Amino acid sequence: MKVYISLPISGKEKTAREKADIIKAALSRAGHTPVNPFDIYAGDKPSYADYLCSDLRALADCDAIFLCEGWQFSRGCRIERMFAEEFSKQIMYENQTGNDSLYYFNR
Repeated sequence: MKVYISLPISGKEKTAREKADIIKAALSRAGHTPVNPFDIYAGDKPSYADYLCSDLRALADCDAIFLCEGWQFSRGCRIERMFAEEFSKQIMYENQTGNDSLYYFNR
């Protein structure tokens, strides 16, 4: 399954990049094809909107979205989640259980 990694990035690029790499490796080990937002080209000197549009285009080609901890506090992650929901993508949450309709992935 092709899985887009959604995580809060603004203001914490270095730690977010490291976390995205860890999640990417874990998803690969689980047999998925991860899509890391840091690997997506958004153009020369991209604005926030450029990044978001590039990410949504990548998400459109995925089967699922993996929402990392803190996603609900990130405007971009909330938009990505809403997009995934509207286009019937499978939604995976990091470290959240208890809802049978959601796929749980624990690295």
